[in-house]
Amino acid sequence: MRIVLAALFISTLLFSSCNKYSEGPNYSMLTRKARLCNDWELKAYSVSGNNAFDADYTTKLSIDKDGTYSMSKTFNALGQIQGEYSNGRWEFAEKDETLYFYEDTTSKPTHEYSIKELHNKELVIVEDIFQTGESHRYTYQPQ
Repeated sequence: MRIVLAALFISTLLFSSCNKYSEGPNYSMLTRKARLCNDWELKAYSVSGNNAFDADYTTKLSIDKDGTYSMSKTFNALGQIQGEYSNGRWEFAEKDETLYFYEDTTSKPTHEYSIKELHNKELVIVEDIFQTGESHRYTYQPQ
């Protein structure tokens, strides 16, 4: 009986200590990089807690294992597909709790996201805009 209780106690400590992000997951067999590197599509977007998602726009984010990313935001304007595109490199920072995006060869990140949730089926990141005090929350799911 003591062995069972000891095993239960140790496994509880082990699994509860694996929670890196404030909103999950508690445990994953995949590495953070394996979960992050995917082709994502924006499914929810809010600014300071207010819904700002516009279904007329399609936002896609591709994060690759080689440290590069590309993002596209497209919409239909009078029968013509219009879009904005960006690409660059990415890296984890601050013990893998922050995601930096760099465009071109800049030494400072263009975007700094706090990772709130990182599953292989969902990515939730938050960008705090210090100049305006706004908090932008993005929820992505695989394409």
